Amino acid sequence: MPSRDVKPQANPTPGHVVVGHIRGGWGIKGEIKVELLSDAPTRFADNSVVHLKGKPVKVEHSRRSKGILLVKLASVRDRTTADSLRGQLLTVPEADAEPLPNGAYYYFQIMEMPVQTADGEKLGRIVEIIETGANDVYVVRLEGRRDILVPALEDVILSVDLEGDGMTVQLPEGLV
Repeated sequence: MPSRDVKPQANPTPGHVVVGHIRGGWGIKGEIKVELLSDAPTRFADNSVVHLKGKPVKVEHSRRSKGILLVKLASVRDRTTADSLRGQLLTVPEADAEPLPNGAYYYFQIMEMPVQTADGEKLGRIVEIIETGANDVYVVRLEGRRDILVPALEDVILSVDLEGDGMTVQLPEGLV
């Protein structure tokens, strides 16, 4: 199952992983409201560094308030500047992404990955990941065919090879 460090629709700086989405300003001192897209507990710790528009920026402090994350970035001094950042992505270089346990993958690692059956039938590439709550579902597309929805379950995903063949699946009856 992928980590939430990046949503499939996000377009981060190449070589970066999205860790937050700025929702707007908060207060008059330049804090921003951030939708957290990282499972790393210290991602927005005091004095940590994230990237905004591809450039590193220091996190002065962060805190939770009423279910949102409020972050004060060193380069943001007032509400006007904070509001102007609405919709921007906060990223970190891929090399700084938290290591994942075996069998877990970041979205950026499996997006566009080729998918085939255990028999070698090419099913297409992963073009979207749907979060359902119970398990993710991979949308697999091959030109000229309807999309296949592949549940991210251990008995369906047989193997994932990040460096080679891609994903091998055993589809349940009736999915192809």
